[in-house]
Order: sequence, then structure tokens, then C-alpha cells
Amino acid sequence: MSSNRDMLSGIQITALVGSAIIGVGLITLPKNVALQVGTDGALTTGGAGLGAILLTTMIAYLSSKFPNQTIIDYSKTILGAVPAKLINAVLFVYFTTFTGIVVRAFADAIKVFLLQNTPLEVIIFSMLVLSVYLVQNGINPLARICEAFFPIVLISISILIWLSLQNFNIQEFYSFWQVDVIDLLKAMPSTILAYLGFEILLLVGAFVVEPKKLVPYGVIGTSIAAVLYVVTVVIAIGVFTTDTLKYQRYPTLELAKSITFPGAFAERFDIFFAIFWILAVFTTVAIFYYLSAFSVTKLIGLKNYRPFCYLLLPVIYFTALMPQNIYQAGEFSKLISYFGGIVVFVIPGILLVVMLIRRKGVGKHEKV
Repeated sequence: MSSNRDMLSGIQITALVGSAIIGVGLITLPKNVALQVGTDGALTTGGAGLGAILLTTMIAYLSSKFPNQTIIDYSKTILGAVPAKLINAVLFVYFTTFTGIVVRAFADAIKVFLLQNTPLEVIIFSMLVLSVYLVQNGINPLARICEAFFPIVLISISILIWLSLQNFNIQEFYSFWQVDVIDLLKAMPSTILAYLGFEILLLVGAFVVEPKKLVPYGVIGTSIAAVLYVVTVVIAIGVFTTDTLKYQRYPTLELAKSITFPGAFAERFDIFFAIFWILAVFTTVAIFYYLSAFSVTKLIGLKNYRPFCYLLLPVIYFTALMPQNIYQAGEFSKLISYFGGIVVFVIPGILLVVMLIRRKGVGKHEKV
């Protein structure tokens, strides 16, 4: 299915998964969990991280059983041609709308913090043009960019966490575990959706050099994101308190803004952090843009996906502009996240169950 130049190493798979997850969710998650469960948001984030790791394992295991095939290919083997086409269409719609809403969320945040006088349309269009330039050359250059940027993003987040300890107040956690267990469980599904990104394994798993190692490399990527998310939520709660977090739209950026240095050295740490956060969002957008172009190419039955890199630009651009304000963008984001829940749980779950039933049936038949 893929040429040698498209094949990816395990490290690149880890970088792709981690880069797909860590993006806009990094700056909004502390507020979301604080609204739902207060101080126990760290516990919810950790539990959701474990759930995301389990889903990553399921998806990676399924993909590893069909080397050099995407879900579009092996779903045809498992369910037949018509269901496979339907799954392909669902994936295309999901990847396209997800790309649009991530770009929109990014543009809203950048406009608030850095480019107040820049039109939203300009920010969105600029990000999409850069993404087109990258994804038109295939999965390998995209993976290399993620491999180069991912460690830098991790280091910048680690520095943010380390410097934020100067304002951290452990007393905020004295009321830990005060929320009812039922409330924690109710908050878990929506928090898991903040980890969306690992579902890229449904397609990029076909390009891995060693399919048998797809599960551990995919799990490592999700685990890194989970650890960073949990620590970020803990730090944000300890610095701002849950009552304050509820009224901050982008608490992680506010966290960077609150950092001060002795002697007025490097006063605007938030600018420094925002630069590397932009890299994180860029890789997320580029990954999903590529998957959108790839899936529509498969849907139509063509081989060359490059033309769709350009044809999808206006589609994703206008998708990003559909919400009329930040509130509508947030609601649209929730809708796409629930759509993502179907992609990461229902579709792979059905395929895995049918695959196991058929293999068990074949095994019994051979035994007889």
C-alpha cells in the first residue's frame, strides 16, 4: 500500500500520536475539569488518561493485525465493501470538521493573547496555508516535523510547570476527594474527549515499519500526553484555585502569564510559551489535515491525494468560520468531540468484535 519512503519508525509514531493529542486542549482542560469536579479535576484527568490509553491499545491492536492497511482497507475485509465506504465517509467528515474546529479554537486564543487587531480570517487562513505546504509532501515529512517539534513542545511545557511551582499552593488540595464518585464517573467521558488524537492510528498505523510494535509506541505517545495533562491541571488548580479557573477561558496561557522573574528578566514568559504552543497546534492541524485529504482520496477511489490538499482548504476554512462567536465555537467543539467518541470507540469496537468472532469461528471450523 505504501512505498518505503512513507514508512515510519516507532519513534515517529509516538511523536505523531503525542502531537495529535497535545494542542488546543492543553490550554482549556483545567477550566473544563474545574467546572465539573473542582479540585478532583486532577483525578478525573488521570482516570480519563487511563481510558484514553485503553482506547489507544484497542485501536493500535486492531491496526497491528492488518499490516500496511488502514481502517479503510481492513474494514472492507471484516465487514464488506458498503460498510467500509460508510466508515470512510464518517472518517472524512470527522477529520475535516476536527481540523476546522481546532484551527478556529487556535485563532480565538491567539487573537485574545497576541494578535488582538488581526482579523480572525487571516489567522485561520495562515495556519491552513502552512499546513497545506507541509502535508502535500506525504506522511514522512509530516512525521519528521512532529519528531523534531514534539520534544521542544514537551520541554516548553515542562519549563512552564517548573516555573509555576513558585506560585503553587498545596492548600488547594486539602479538600481533595470531596466530590461524589458518581460525579467523577460522569465527568470521565467528556474528559476523555480532551485526549482525542490517538485515533490517527486508524490510518497512520498502516505506515509503521514494525506493526507488532504499534501498540507500545502508540501507548507511549498517549501516556506522555496524559502525564502532561494531569500535571498541568494540578498546577493550574494549585496556582489559581478552582473558583478562579471556572472564569478563565485559557488557564494554561494565564499560567504562563503569571510567571515572573527576579530583576525583570524575561518578563513576558507567556510570549515564549505561546510560540511553542503554536508549534503544538500546527502539528495537530497538519496531521488531521493530511488524514482528511487521505480519506477523501480513498473515498472517491483515487490514488493521488495532493489535489485534495488544495481543494479542502476552502472547505476547512469555512468550517472554521461557521461559529459566529467564541461561545458557538465552544459548543461546536463539544459536538465534534462527541462525534470523535464514535470514531474512537464505536467503529473500532465493532470491527474488533467482528474480527475476533470470525477468527474464533474459523479456529473451531479448522479444529473440527
